[in-house]
Amino acid sequence: MTASTWRPLAAVLLCGAIAGWTTQGWRKDVTIAELRRAAATKATNAATRLAQATARVLTLERAAGAALMLRADHLTQEQTHAKTERDRFNDDVRSGAVRLSIPVASGQCAATADTTAAAGHRHETRAELDPATAAALDAIAGDGDDATRQLNACIDAYNTLRNTYHVQTE
Repeated sequence: MTASTWRPLAAVLLCGAIAGWTTQGWRKDVTIAELRRAAATKATNAATRLAQATARVLTLERAAGAALMLRADHLTQEQTHAKTERDRFNDDVRSGAVRLSIPVASGQCAATADTTAAAGHRHETRAELDPATAAALDAIAGDGDDATRQLNACIDAYNTLRNTYHVQTE
């Protein structure tokens, strides 16, 4: 091969290589653009799903918060009502409108069952409590009732949250 035949062939091959390289670059650019569009679409969809999930959780939190506030208000009302009743009872005990007494065993074991006494045919001996003792016993019972109300409110709050968030416990 002579230099005069080799140069045009080299020029053609060089032009073909440049054209191929340019074409390959265009296809690469198109592929990269498509991948970027797909990634952007996926990122947008993920952001949308995240925003929707966040909105659902916030809605659930607001609903649970409102339910808990209602339960707290209900507990406060129950406690206020119970205190009012307890105060009224103590006032009645102090004034003598209500008298408290306990049975007194008269020579028999208090655990012995007497069918006639159970039927109400026999009068049992009773000891009247003084107002201070009655108030102390009522305070103990009232504290227990308050604790029971508070524990029930905690159980209700727990169940509200469990049901709001659809938590299954085992």
